[in-house]
Amino acid sequence: MEDQNYYDILGVSTKATQEEITAAKNMLAKRYHPDANIKNGIDTTDKMQEILEAYGVLSDTGRRAEYDRGIGGRRQDMQTFDLKADASGRGQTEEDTFVTYWKAAGALYEIIMESNELFRQKEETSRLAQLSMQALKHIIILKDAAIPEKYWHPDIMNWLLFTWYKNRNITVAYLLTMYDEYVKKSVTPVEKLKLQGRAHRFQHSVRKLIKY
Repeated sequence: MEDQNYYDILGVSTKATQEEITAAKNMLAKRYHPDANIKNGIDTTDKMQEILEAYGVLSDTGRRAEYDRGIGGRRQDMQTFDLKADASGRGQTEEDTFVTYWKAAGALYEIIMESNELFRQKEETSRLAQLSMQALKHIIILKDAAIPEKYWHPDIMNWLLFTWYKNRNITVAYLLTMYDEYVKKSVTPVEKLKLQGRAHRFQHSVRKLIKY
């Protein structure tokens, strides 16, 4: 954590309220919990420990005040993601960040999960039409960023976000190359097939909804 302070880790402003700090921790914990990622060949244990460590300090008024005094001389407002902004990036200081694309992919995933259930039930046709329109907005964001469909699944987008967060100057194209190299060198053939299978099923669901 030499290059990041606790506010950077949680992605919040140094002026964040306790509610915003808790919301940030919960959002990141959902994405980086080891149990949800290790089966996909992505070890997020260290990242999760950082998140909990940062939250432990910033959620405690006394410890936070002491921490703030320690970083006071070098504190600066970093580029953070606005927890209240939607996936289109409105409310962020810079629109073209990978957080924007990660949010779009996450929102798209939630839409697809709901649409898959509705397709199984063979009902709620009006709701499916609404979901199709909502999904299109997020798809446009991802396509405009030149992120191919095979990378849209949360398993992959989480890895990409974590890697981007360590060096925010990385271009999207290079980030995708890094992921491909990671899979090639570090993921077992069995896990690779599982990753590809999940990504393929997600692509199929996206196309099915958009055609609705």
